[in-house]
This record gives sequence, structure tokens and C-alpha cells, in this order.
Amino acid sequence: MKIDHKRLASIPCFAMLVLLASCASYIPTDSTVGNMSVKEARKAVATGLKEFGYVDVRFTSRQLIAGGLTFKGHTYSPEQITFSEITQIVQEGTNENIVTLPGQSQFYIQSNPRAFTNALYVLKQNAIKTKKDADEFESVFATSLADYRNKAATNAALPEEANKYKVQAEGAVRDKEFNDAADYYAAALKIAPWWPVGHFNRALVLGEAGDYDMATREMKYYLQLVPGAPNARAAQDKIYEWEGRAGRK
Repeated sequence: MKIDHKRLASIPCFAMLVLLASCASYIPTDSTVGNMSVKEARKAVATGLKEFGYVDVRFTSRQLIAGGLTFKGHTYSPEQITFSEITQIVQEGTNENIVTLPGQSQFYIQSNPRAFTNALYVLKQNAIKTKKDADEFESVFATSLADYRNKAATNAALPEEANKYKVQAEGAVRDKEFNDAADYYAAALKIAPWWPVGHFNRALVLGEAGDYDMATREMKYYLQLVPGAPNARAAQDKIYEWEGRAGRK
């Protein structure tokens, strides 16, 4: 077993013995996660990592970014874990408090480690689904662009179900829950892909969440729908900004 000594530096000695013993393991599956939502999964992971010592925990559609871990005066570099690249998540040890992501990191989770492990699994499955859905949306958007532009030009009212998600997205923005807001906007846009403001707003909240690739994609949809928009220059500059930030990650 490969042991990440940097990560284990902050684990109590008894937990180290548990890891070395490796007498039990728990691997999440579709059946073990039950009905855990993506929102619940983000909360479980953030709670577990903050107990572990991380100060800043953020999510994109495909990554976990955790920083601010300090041990004995040393602050470690932020962890960046790509959900779709996790091939297996295993809890090891007689009390299953050690959560291992092969080739990446090991965490000592004090409270409810199975919920933490299940949550990582949910986020992995969501990352795969989100990528698939985004690629399918892009393909349909390209072939339907002329129709979408005509629909956008009419400034038609949103269908009621899409409006519900719009209202929920705006509430999430007020609460600074940018990942949730992006999810709500995505649900609305699945119903009304011709809605320019939805693409614009989703781009902004994705940018706030640090999901620069998806933010760029959404802003490009906006500009394709309304290329002559009064804020087209500012929107294009946002794309340049996000592309630069994505390149520095």
C-alpha cells in the first residue's frame, strides 16, 4: 500500500496504526449511496475536510479544491482532486476512518466517514454525468442555434418549470451558494436552452465557483444567442479572464 506521508503527518498515531492494519475496507456503490443528492454530497465532503483541518473547500463540476491545511506551522499546498479520475475510493482500517483515493490523497475523517466516502462517489458520478450532458447540450445547441436565436429575439416568457428553477437559482445566489445556483440554472436551461440571460447568469456563478471552463462555455452560448448584446464586449472580456485563470490552475 502506498502511504502519503505528507497527508499522514496530521493523523493521530492511533489512526496511523489503523491504516497499517488495514483489516477492513468499505467501497461505495450505487446502492450504498442511496438517494444522496449532489448538494448533500458537497456538504458532507466540506464538513469532513474542515474537520480534518482544511479551511477553504470549494467545488467545480469536476473537481474538489481544498486549501488552508496547516500542521505544526506549515501550510500545505491546496489539494485538487478530479472526481472523474477517481477509479476507486476505499476506507481502510478497523474503524474505517482513513479514506483513500488511489494515486491522490488520504484523509482521516473523524465523523461519519462512510457518508464522506459515499459523497465522493456521488460527486464522481455527477462529474461524469455533467460532462456527458454538457457535450450533448453543446451538440444540440450548435445544430439548433438559428431556432434558438429566433426564440431569444422574441423575449418569450419562460415556461413555468424553468421559471421555478430561475427563482431557486436567484435564491442560491443571494445565499452565495454558487454551485447550487449553477445547478438550478442548468435545470432551467435544459427546458429553455434559448434563454440568453440564463446562460449569462450561469456563466457568472460558475466563474464565482472557480469552474472557469464551464463558465467560458456558458458565456459563449450567450454571445452566440445575442451577438449584438450591449454587454457583448464585457462578456467577451470575461471569457478572456476565465481562460487565463483556467490556464493558471
